[in-house]
Amino acid sequence: MVARRPIRPFLACAAVAWSATLTAGCTGGASSSSATSQGGSVTAAATSTGATSAASAAAPSSPAAAAPTSTSAVHPVMVLEPDGLGFLVGDASIRHLRFGEADATAVTSALTAALGGPLTVDNLPECGQGPRKGLRRAGFSALLDGTKFVGWTDQGAAGRHLTTVNGIGIGSTLGQVTAAMTGVTTSNDSLRPEFISAGGFGGTLTGLATGSTVKLTYAGETCFFR
Repeated sequence: MVARRPIRPFLACAAVAWSATLTAGCTGGASSSSATSQGGSVTAAATSTGATSAASAAAPSSPAAAAPTSTSAVHPVMVLEPDGLGFLVGDASIRHLRFGEADATAVTSALTAALGGPLTVDNLPECGQGPRKGLRRAGFSALLDGTKFVGWTDQGAAGRHLTTVNGIGIGSTLGQVTAAMTGVTTSNDSLRPEFISAGGFGGTLTGLATGSTVKLTYAGETCFFR
């Protein structure tokens, strides 16, 4: 079987150093930049005023109630892009990891934070375009050529739904894909029906009708065997 021909990446942003809390990243352009988190912890104290009744004063004091603590982890929102991955930081800022620019350290840190845990590393010596390395967790995988980020694939997982900025992802219909993206073409090969946009965002489908739904998405290089 022949591996899928790599999609030429767009090289628009330099690699960034990501921490587990995504406090640094890069923006568009040819040079790297960093952004620090602007959030901070805020505490508030409330005091009571007024006279205390004699009955209250006579009663034994009760232990102070502990403030509720959230145990749920907050993960950065990951955005699927045809030339890499975006990560929503704050209300409106997106940090980008671009194909051919972001390195393994940046991708590993960003995905570990966004997917909520450590990644499994796979050696992929039989990809048609040459040996590659995969980083995967919970149905999502990134492809590395040496230390460079060259592709991603999303097979979906319970409890999360990754999409592009305009909402295209697993479960979208072919009609929604063609309305949201330019130059979409379809084919039917050994994998299953597929689509690919002019920008390089692709996926597999349940069929080729307008109402057929997306089952898997990818961009950049893949290591599919056909």
